[in-house]
Amino acid sequence: MVSKRKILIVPDKYKGSLTASQVANSIEEAIKMRMVHISDLEIEKIPMADGGDGSLDVMYDTLSRDPSSKAHLVEVDCCDPLRRPLRAPLLLFRSDGEQCAFIEMAKCSGLTLLKEEERDPLKTDTFGLGLMIRAAAEAGASRIIIGIGGSATNDMGYGIWGEEGSIPPEEIVRMCDTISFQVACDVENPLLGPNGATMVYAPQKGANWMTLPLLEQRMELYAEKAQSLLKPFGGEFAARAAHISIIPGGGAAGGLGAAFYSFFKAELLPGWQLFSQMLSLEERIASAETIITGEGRFDSQSLSGKLIDGIASLCRKYNKRPTVVCGENLVSPELLKTHKIGNVYQLMDICPDRQTCISSAEMLLKGADRTLIEVGCDEAGRGCLAGPVFAAAVVLPKGFSHPLLNDSKQLSALQREELRKIIEREAVAWSVAAIDAQEIDRINILNASIKGMHGALDNLKDSKGEKVAPSLIFVDGNRFSPYGKITHHCIIKGDSKLSCIAAASILAKTHRDEYMRHLATEYPQYGWEENMAYPTTKHREAIALHGLTPHHRRSFNLTGNQLNLHI
Repeated sequence: MVSKRKILIVPDKYKGSLTASQVANSIEEAIKMRMVHISDLEIEKIPMADGGDGSLDVMYDTLSRDPSSKAHLVEVDCCDPLRRPLRAPLLLFRSDGEQCAFIEMAKCSGLTLLKEEERDPLKTDTFGLGLMIRAAAEAGASRIIIGIGGSATNDMGYGIWGEEGSIPPEEIVRMCDTISFQVACDVENPLLGPNGATMVYAPQKGANWMTLPLLEQRMELYAEKAQSLLKPFGGEFAARAAHISIIPGGGAAGGLGAAFYSFFKAELLPGWQLFSQMLSLEERIASAETIITGEGRFDSQSLSGKLIDGIASLCRKYNKRPTVVCGENLVSPELLKTHKIGNVYQLMDICPDRQTCISSAEMLLKGADRTLIEVGCDEAGRGCLAGPVFAAAVVLPKGFSHPLLNDSKQLSALQREELRKIIEREAVAWSVAAIDAQEIDRINILNASIKGMHGALDNLKDSKGEKVAPSLIFVDGNRFSPYGKITHHCIIKGDSKLSCIAAASILAKTHRDEYMRHLATEYPQYGWEENMAYPTTKHREAIALHGLTPHHRRSFNLTGNQLNLHI
């Protein structure tokens, strides 16, 4: 049984536009619409999150596909940041034989639970989060994972462990005897100071410049109070409390990082790393042929400890380069090279208007926009000793497929000719161009191949003879020159991956073979009707015996041993 080519789709959300699950589903649709031999593919989707809004949905969506996880949601009575009653979901599941619980803090203490006018970190607290933790403990969890992104609070967890908190310190200490805590924490800000919780994040939660000094003073008091409460417990509690103000990540979620580190002896981990462990992401990357990740805005911060950075680091362990699909790409080519990122596809290449990209991201990701014209380009005859190099450009109908469609080199001559007829009949538009031997000698074979593809693009026409202008160009290989201002993507072995490139490879090959068979009637001694001018032994012997024709490429090594490229 032939093993399938595995594609792993592991994106973050497109903030303000699509959930991680929606992104993964859209990319899957796009793959199925464009790629050859879909039946040979195994597509695995692992939507990811950073611990903020939507993390619970991502976790449940992924874990529920595995029956052994016994993942299920329960509704818990708790309260919002203003202590108004509400019911919030708690995810329970099993992992490595352990009963686990996942809490998305935003569901009970999140900013999105409040109206704009209600946002005030002087009034909000984390009492509801404590109720969620207690519910998880009562459900038998021996491991509790908490995503703390999107908080509405700046109380260092005082609503949990304070004088009128939801869990007294003594109870928290007892919990730690039987329960381990992990926290998704994607920042390294300390609790106090100019880079601390208050000064950096409180304004996002409704604080103004007049209230910041008061909030910072109150945070200092919380830290002192926590230290005085934990010191009598001694051991690790006292040791952690001593560093409560300076630990990296302590300022996360209004000081919750510090609270969980000290009171709950929690392990603070980057969100991607925590989710990676829970979902065995490294194993999945190791077994995948292609890894696709992405987020809405791809910038330098994305490569500084966030999901894409984490994915890239795991890929490097296995000498793989992830593909990034994003709304907007702001990362320099140098940084992409440093982190060994593969191709980057941005929606703004398709639609330059940012707001349209946000509102229509799902349609653009899927490639469902009927106005989008994607063209595949490939060449044939690059490694030959004689004759032109042929290039083709093909626009296929949306979702076009054929069971034989593949890299032309993987097909028989009869299969290629059969597909040529189908492609030329069914294609939205197609064109073939040739660059002769003299021009190849003048500008070199690489430039001639690119020039041929540009020529095919210039003459791209539909069935009515109307000129067709591409929106996006996909090229087989790793070298191409810009065609006007139209975005292009080079794809190594693209003729065995994308249908439009495979179709172009077939047209380029069949048109060139037809030309060489015709030329062979003029120069029968070289066997071009069989070898198509590739450097076979028969062809080289004929050159030695009969000399050169006007169609031979004099810049090539025509008589000695030369690598047979066959590309």
